[in-house]
Amino acid sequence: MRILSALLIFFSLCSGLNAHKLAPSLLELRELPGGVIGLTWKTPVLAASLPNVVLPESCRTIDRAEKTVRDGAVEQRYTLACAAPVSSLVFAINGLSESRSAALLRWYGGDGGEQQSLLGSDEDRFSPALVTSSGPPILQFTGLGIKHILIGSDHLLFVLGLLLIAGHRYRLLIWISSFTVGHSITLFLVSMGVIPHWPAMAEWLIAASVLVMALYAGRYRHSDESRNYSKGFTAIVALFGVLHGLGFAAVLEELRVPSGDMLPALLGFNIGIELGQIFFIAMVAVALMIGKRLLVARLQWRDHIIAMTRSATIYVMGSVAAYWMIDRGLILFEATFRSIY
Repeated sequence: MRILSALLIFFSLCSGLNAHKLAPSLLELRELPGGVIGLTWKTPVLAASLPNVVLPESCRTIDRAEKTVRDGAVEQRYTLACAAPVSSLVFAINGLSESRSAALLRWYGGDGGEQQSLLGSDEDRFSPALVTSSGPPILQFTGLGIKHILIGSDHLLFVLGLLLIAGHRYRLLIWISSFTVGHSITLFLVSMGVIPHWPAMAEWLIAASVLVMALYAGRYRHSDESRNYSKGFTAIVALFGVLHGLGFAAVLEELRVPSGDMLPALLGFNIGIELGQIFFIAMVAVALMIGKRLLVARLQWRDHIIAMTRSATIYVMGSVAAYWMIDRGLILFEATFRSIY
């Protein structure tokens, strides 16, 4: 009954709590001679609501292609004539929060330069004036990987579950490493076209993995006997890493990385994801350390409060994951009905 009550409470509260869409929108801007900008805008058909591009006031549309639906995305192309200098233009994207998505932005300058970044609801504006030297591809994709993992609450909740279960640093390191190996394998295979990528199914499976982790954390006890099957759990974590890798692969798939940059892109993106996970774990560890120090004066209450906090965290994980499974299950049904996987 407690779990059911928690689910009902969070179903009513979680309408505004959603992980980002794994298949991001894509905005391409290309500088052409004479103050003309070529714009391509793609956004997933299955987005909760379609985000839109806000054009600079000094730009007017001189040519607009009809909207087309291709490969599960709504695509539209514009040609813009801009009176102001290119360096002063500011493009924005509205509705990323409502659509539960991020947006990949690619800028092609008139001088042959190229820039790419991941925009989210907290950073939804872009100006060519802010474009700097992009640096080696491995550094670009490392930054992209860090940002991607830190806005992915479903991935972070899964990592939080590992932290709740691990018990000590060595075991956590093993599990995080196996998770990384799992999603690295998937990233490589999807990027090479060896296995297909089904965004709607991947989202549902990732939500299911968070729920399984929450259920396991609720039943797990740190005991000597638990070491006997830790190897089996390591394999399970690696399998879940394979599932989460389907989500990470959506970013590289949409970026259409040139074949010559594929290896540094994969390596950099994986490094970024790993650094983002380490940063998240470090922040949680610091919060736990501060909490324990604050409870030093209340030793008689400390263990009870820690146990209650752990239980509450597990209930939150499970309830949010169950909500995502229902929500994403409806999206998966729609995708199946419309043959968009």
